[in-house]
Amino acid sequence: MFETDLRLTDGRALHVYDSAPCDDGRLAVVTLGVPTDGLYEAGEWLGIRWISCTLPSTTAADLAAVVDAAGVNGFALMGHAEGGALALRTAALLGDRVEAVVTFASTLPAEFVLTAVDAPVLLTHGLDDRISPPTNSRWLATRLPLATLDLHPHLDHATIRTRSEPALEWIRDHTG
Repeated sequence: MFETDLRLTDGRALHVYDSAPCDDGRLAVVTLGVPTDGLYEAGEWLGIRWISCTLPSTTAADLAAVVDAAGVNGFALMGHAEGGALALRTAALLGDRVEAVVTFASTLPAEFVLTAVDAPVLLTHGLDDRISPPTNSRWLATRLPLATLDLHPHLDHATIRTRSEPALEWIRDHTG
């Protein structure tokens, strides 16, 4: 795992992780609040390159700088909670560079952002989530034309991330 601090134009620095720098043969998946530790094996057999960065105060423009610095053109996004909303905002900002988006227990971004998202989106949510209610993902599914709603009984805000490996397979199936 390669680690570096990326200095942004406003002087802030983001700590960035990259599992396979300069490996253009792998699909880049930018993770936002989704731990990748248990997903390295799945990432290897799926040919995925993980890129992640510190989340507090991170914006869609910051993520554009991260993928630009990594030399990545097209990529997918996976985000948990606020990271899910950030993934949707980033997909809206970067348009066709974003090939697919997966959210886990997403919070809600501004509705006008959703009209600009034209990538396929998997909205994964646990029905026992008491922090970010599943109605968030249901609402998002009605506003995103390429959304797939993926609800799971008995999973909550944290345990929904156990669905990460199937979500990676979904990404692989929905990207070029």
